[in-house]
Amino acid sequence: MSGLPNPNILPPKGPLADVEAVGRIEAVKTVLRVLTQMTGLRLAVVARVTPESWTCCAVLDQMGFGLRAGDTLVVSTTFCNTVRGMATPLLVNHASKDPRFKDHPAPKMYGIESYVAVPLYRRSGEFFGVMCALDAKPADLTEDKLEIFRHLGDLVGHQLEQEEVLNDRDTQLLSAREASLLREQLMGIVSHDLRNPLNAISLAAATLMRRSDLDDRARRGLRRILDSSDRANRLILDLLDFTHVRTGLALRVKPRAVDLHEITQQVVDEVQLTSLGRTLEVVCHGDARGRWDPDRVAQALTNLITNAVQYSASSTRILVEARGEADAVVLSVTNVGTPIPLELMPVLFEPMTRGTTEGGERRSVGLGLFIVNQIALAHGGRVDVTSTAEAGTTFRVHLPRKG
Repeated sequence: MSGLPNPNILPPKGPLADVEAVGRIEAVKTVLRVLTQMTGLRLAVVARVTPESWTCCAVLDQMGFGLRAGDTLVVSTTFCNTVRGMATPLLVNHASKDPRFKDHPAPKMYGIESYVAVPLYRRSGEFFGVMCALDAKPADLTEDKLEIFRHLGDLVGHQLEQEEVLNDRDTQLLSAREASLLREQLMGIVSHDLRNPLNAISLAAATLMRRSDLDDRARRGLRRILDSSDRANRLILDLLDFTHVRTGLALRVKPRAVDLHEITQQVVDEVQLTSLGRTLEVVCHGDARGRWDPDRVAQALTNLITNAVQYSASSTRILVEARGEADAVVLSVTNVGTPIPLELMPVLFEPMTRGTTEGGERRSVGLGLFIVNQIALAHGGRVDVTSTAEAGTTFRVHLPRKG
């Protein structure tokens, strides 16, 4: 695939009102990033699909396919048309070798080999289109991904219905009551319907890991499943917090007496388990006792350390420091790597922002630093960062003492 427009993409002429409606849904961009992170597939799309047309409504293209919102394809050449016809989710790992699809136009015309999708419905039950992730490379996805896709599809379909209601009222604002209901529905879907299957996957993999008759290959496979589940759970926690803050509420914290030296060592030990081969060094100075929310502090440190692991060479060390000062405890994480561009510094703690384009094989949704900043603010603290080629990149979380 090249970055040039695909010659099979037709000039925009589809149901543009649907394109605009999906484009106004803020959560769609985040959902598409979750799909690429969860599956490893590099192209994620929300498409309006009718018997006559296929129209791209939203897209995250990390593959250089050349697809943009408003573009249309010949519907009969797409896997999405198959989903429309069957009205069920579809998973294809290697299309050209799949007896069902080896003669399908999609792998021949577009070079698409892997594809996973669910149908999207309006709340009225009317078929809208498809949410899908796809790639030119074969994949090895399992059926449990379809369950997570389905719940995210329900979320997008529900928000699309909300957009239609807003258009009927000729307004772009939700009332306070409607916003509260939408927030609760979103948080319910994410916290219950997504976390339950993930927890089941983690539990099953952990149980199998305890077997003594597994060879090294099986153990590596189970470890990858556990690592992926952990990353997905972190994404879900970040999404829940992002939704909470975006609706105008402060991040919830439950301070109690803790020692941040102990929290720091615990978090480093946990991250080390999923970062085999990396050198994580812990340095503790002074008195780090006070009143903070230990779970939130651990969440912030985990985000910073995993960020450092992702954006630094595997041969370099990562320094994690907890320093007790007179009025605060400062937690810092330092890694060597490409400096953060100066133009990104003012927006580094905004959602959907990453400090570098490196680490593409494990791209994040871009909420980690936003959540770290919100956790610091909820404790009355702050976050700062320095980044140079000589000294590396250091994030510091300043947490005032609470007694």
